[in-house]
Amino acid sequence: MKHTVRKVFSWGAVALVLLGAYNYQLIRYGIGQARGQLKIIWQARPVAEVLADPGFPDSLKQSLRLVGEIKQFAVDSLGLLPTDNYTTLYDQQGQEVLWVVTACAPYRFAPRMWSFPLVGSFTYKGFFDHSAALNLAEELRQQGYDVELRAVSGWSTLGWFNDPILSNMLAGTPGELAGTIIHELTHSTIFVPDSMTFNENLATFIGNKGALAFLRSRYGPGSGAYREFRARKADAQKFTRHIVRGARMLDSLYRANRQNPDTVKQQAKALFIARIVHTLDTVSFHNPQRYQGYFVNYQPNNAYFISFLNYRERQQEFRQLLVDSLDNDLAAFVRYWQHRYGK
Repeated sequence: MKHTVRKVFSWGAVALVLLGAYNYQLIRYGIGQARGQLKIIWQARPVAEVLADPGFPDSLKQSLRLVGEIKQFAVDSLGLLPTDNYTTLYDQQGQEVLWVVTACAPYRFAPRMWSFPLVGSFTYKGFFDHSAALNLAEELRQQGYDVELRAVSGWSTLGWFNDPILSNMLAGTPGELAGTIIHELTHSTIFVPDSMTFNENLATFIGNKGALAFLRSRYGPGSGAYREFRARKADAQKFTRHIVRGARMLDSLYRANRQNPDTVKQQAKALFIARIVHTLDTVSFHNPQRYQGYFVNYQPNNAYFISFLNYRERQQEFRQLLVDSLDNDLAAFVRYWQHRYGK
């Protein structure tokens, strides 16, 4: 009996060692992410303490006070779940703290996927260490992927921790701040494991619509804050339609060129992406200056389009549901998805 127990224990130990070795990179990554995230959480200060700090800029204090109003509006008027998120502030001192890497095959929309326990697979990988993000981006480029590396303004721990306000969030307009807060609170209310595109598209939609509703309630429909943000979101919808339409046509181009040599594929790809970029000036934006030269310093690639679609591809679908089936009632829209997928 003792021999059998020892044998079982030994084989169990071996299995754990093999499992650990197989998942070494995942474990190492998880530890790094936890370290970076906990550092920010531990160094965050309670909002009340920051508001009482005479050294903190008064202009940012005004935005900081607004966060509490946005949260209350999201709960009372939209039906998002109340949380302890955004009751502390982390001072970024103007620096970015989180970056994501997206990669995609060069001649088809086949993103590089990363899988994580509990939450599923993602088309991007986040880092609190910029050098680690740069290293992965370069490694993927060497493997032949199209790669995008970008900083992000916020994240959600899905209730595992109390997410802090990041000081850079306070530098934007009230509408931008409301959109970010409501976007992240949506993740804490509705989250479908292994459905990243749905989750991000839904949070983007509710964040944008919720921000407009908040501004209308807080400042009034005739206010500059509401009218300017509404015009900005209308332009963003036009930009989204242009990029999504272009991405779908590019996908069709890739499918039609599957049998061609890479040199032919590359030429066709470059010409079509140039067309997407150059025809942007034909879109009738409310504020065309915002989009003039949008891609001057950056040439979009497949990773850019995949990243964009992750957040924008289903916006028209959600808009039709809200308007045609739910009488433009955003709270009913939230309840609809919460009933299906909510926590």
